[in-house]
Amino acid sequence: MTIEQAGYNQQQIIELVNKIEEADYILVGGAAGMSMAGGGANWYENDQSYQINFNEFEEKYHTGSLWNLFYNPTWESRSSYWGFLVSLIHWIKNVDILEPYDDLKKLIEDKVYDIVTTNQDTQFTRAFPEKDIAIIQGSWDYLQCSSRCHDKVYESHKIIEDLYKQLQGTEIPHHLIPRCPKCGAELEGWIRGRTFLEGSFYHKQYAKYQHFAKQATGKKTVFLELGVGMMTPMFIKEPFMNLTLQNPESTYITINPKHAIVPPEIEHQSLAIQGDIAQVLKEAIDSKARVIK
Repeated sequence: MTIEQAGYNQQQIIELVNKIEEADYILVGGAAGMSMAGGGANWYENDQSYQINFNEFEEKYHTGSLWNLFYNPTWESRSSYWGFLVSLIHWIKNVDILEPYDDLKKLIEDKVYDIVTTNQDTQFTRAFPEKDIAIIQGSWDYLQCSSRCHDKVYESHKIIEDLYKQLQGTEIPHHLIPRCPKCGAELEGWIRGRTFLEGSFYHKQYAKYQHFAKQATGKKTVFLELGVGMMTPMFIKEPFMNLTLQNPESTYITINPKHAIVPPEIEHQSLAIQGDIAQVLKEAIDSKARVIK
């Protein structure tokens, strides 16, 4: 059985800041709720971001949302599909870094920390040094062979930016479609899915995660969970809870707008803040500034 907290108060903000300031090490676990809190595009809605950035595609395919467009079964050609994919990745990698990421950096920048994330939107890897991040569910920073014929991922930035310059309306020329140098199959995003490449790069990310967990052993560690939902708790939520249980010196902190949940076994080592992540981080920075003064 778990304990769910409703809302939060100023004392919890003070406790959050104090726990971070007192910690020897901080392991951050970030998921989709971080980007949602920053006003990132909602892939499931025909929102303003979709209308501005993908209007030509919407006028042509009438899918009604970025999610539906991504899984559109009626592309006119592979050139059309790649026109969309290039536009999507260019947009993802060039959108401003969202405020919760900047605020998190301000909150922990003077501490020893690492980050594990299931996010694929490159916000963490643009806001923080990649050496300090384990990206365990893929990232639009990389491409892979769609047939998985060999164990390698390719940095996407130059490939996508060069192709973006070649866009002709909603298409790129067919001969420019990026292909695997080994087998000739199309490249695709290194993103969790049916053909996701769980090769050496993937295992390197998990090895980093394991190294981060080892770093936390026996230390006054804060496991700071941000925007992790209940759909896939096995990647961040459950490991963080188990690591807290194993280390009596540690604290598990979860910040979530809907479900701030802790197991009874670690309730005495936990802080659950149910609230808007962006607002909580902003208040924490303000509280930290007052403490420093």
